[in-house]
Amino acid sequence: MNRILLTLLTLSALIFSTGCSITPKYQVSIDAITAQNISIAPSSYTIKALDEKKDTQGLIFQKHSQKLAQVLKQKGYIQTTEGQVAKQIIYFDYGLEKVNEETETYTEPDISFHMGWGYPYGGYYSPFFNPYYGGGFGGGYSTYRKTHVYYNRYVILLAKDQFNKELWRVDVSSVGESKNLKKIIPILIEAAEPYIGTSTVEPIQLVIKDKAKKK
Repeated sequence: MNRILLTLLTLSALIFSTGCSITPKYQVSIDAITAQNISIAPSSYTIKALDEKKDTQGLIFQKHSQKLAQVLKQKGYIQTTEGQVAKQIIYFDYGLEKVNEETETYTEPDISFHMGWGYPYGGYYSPFFNPYYGGGFGGGYSTYRKTHVYYNRYVILLAKDQFNKELWRVDVSSVGESKNLKKIIPILIEAAEPYIGTSTVEPIQLVIKDKAKKK
């Protein structure tokens, strides 16, 4: 009896447990363009919002600007301090926009699991008393609907000189269901780094895995 009970409990644990994990991946599109016939090199810079309505003093903009500054430093750019004149003004924008909505219909089996104590050959006072512990499965099918909403998460970097002439621009975007910009925007900024000051013939498609958390 103990062996049967252990088997049933183990089976139920396997059915109802979810022990797998999936590393998120992001399909990223990168488009870059740089002005021709002029010398463009890393220089001093300052960051400004491309969208005048963006709250540049807000915590979110400041956080993403710090990430951008780290990436620009890797490219050799030097951020100016207050009172200094920058050779390049890098206009920065980010956000998301809804691009599609899909509803899918699918069917899944209903699985019910039950265990109980019984007397198959009569009651407690029956001469054929033979108690048992058993279990079983049952159920049918149910139809479900699930709606998927897709968003275009994007980053725009546009550099201009002191005379408001455009020097280079990088557009990075990723379409997906997540609206967690605090997580996605830094990933898009890092993806832009190799293409700053370059030109792409057509948008480049990349698949970027989310970085594993340190234990």
